[in-house]
Amino acid sequence: MDKVSSSKKALSPVVASVLLIVVAVLASLGFQTWYQSFSSSTLSHVDTQSSSGSFSVEGLSGGTLFVKGSAKIQSVSINGNDCFVSGLTNSSLNVLPMSDCANEGKNEIVVVANDRIYTKIEYLDSYVYSNPCPDGYIIVPGNAGLGTRNFCVMKYEAKNVSYVAISQAASTPWANITWNAAKTECENLGSGYHLMTEEERLTIAHNVEFVASNWNSSVVGTGFLYSGHNDGSPYTALVADTDDGNGYYGTTDSAGSNQRRTLNLSNDEIIWDFAGNVWEWVDAWAYANESLGSPYRYHGGDQGWMSYNSDDGTGKNASLVPTSKLPSNGWNANQGMGRYHDGSDILGASNNVNEAPDFCTGYCSPKAVFLAGGFWGTQVRAGVFALLLGDGPSGSFTTAGFRCSYS
Repeated sequence: MDKVSSSKKALSPVVASVLLIVVAVLASLGFQTWYQSFSSSTLSHVDTQSSSGSFSVEGLSGGTLFVKGSAKIQSVSINGNDCFVSGLTNSSLNVLPMSDCANEGKNEIVVVANDRIYTKIEYLDSYVYSNPCPDGYIIVPGNAGLGTRNFCVMKYEAKNVSYVAISQAASTPWANITWNAAKTECENLGSGYHLMTEEERLTIAHNVEFVASNWNSSVVGTGFLYSGHNDGSPYTALVADTDDGNGYYGTTDSAGSNQRRTLNLSNDEIIWDFAGNVWEWVDAWAYANESLGSPYRYHGGDQGWMSYNSDDGTGKNASLVPTSKLPSNGWNANQGMGRYHDGSDILGASNNVNEAPDFCTGYCSPKAVFLAGGFWGTQVRAGVFALLLGDGPSGSFTTAGFRCSYS
């Protein structure tokens, strides 16, 4: 029987079992409305979803299961094999690695979420779901605590390809560009594109700090987190490599050094130069003068470089930095997290609110915009939590580039 054009299908053992479970759920939980719809189309899949429209199983692609909506997932099985431990999804697109369960050809997916059952039969040989991210971007799991949903971000720092911001391994990062111009370049890519936000930056930082393979010891919290090209050898920004296994590409270091330029996310995606190489403009800013209002600077005056959580050699602790911006578990530069620099208080201006805009014309404007990650010569100050305030949106530097996101 033709699996695409036929309007009738025999129930497979897995789907038949699902129907029995549905009956049991109806009896025990008293749900009044459940429905099943089996359909055949050119997409060559059969869906059974609960009547709730808040959650759906989108499909498999490249060993990854895509689901959408808000639900507490109890279990996921593919072809009768248990594949997923319970977890909470948010209201956007979610990715669940399934490489150990998915097969080529037919895959029978069963998801139990919010005590409801969702099934999908998908024939990967006749239809494959596309990756939701643009070319050169990776998908990042959202962080409810930071208010982020899953989003796409450039795998590599933005490169200038005929004055278009492109994520690719080739060529050195697009640097010597102002914060204002970086925002514009990202937005010019189209709807949904934007300069990486502070919440997105922190989502990535808090994700990678808990992935064991990002630590030189392969144990979270032991040793240090890799912090990218930051030792000044060579004293320049580097191109990346298309081989993600070559994380020390272009450096003078080898395995075990903190100069590794690749970091792994919890969903097995890999990002290059999130720490080191060049500073990255972030779509966030603080008033250069606290009296101007919120958002405000976390310190005032020329504090210089400060340590996160506890003193790691600066003699100063960034105690006023909000908790969400701090590395976890008391980690600091000793664990490769980087340091914080608040800059001078609008370059020495008084706290008179009327003076600030004039004093900062052409430099701090009077905003102090965010630079993150460190650059090739930042050394111990570089890291996924490294943050520098004090420069304005109209300044440009050979050590500062950017990265775009897409949602």
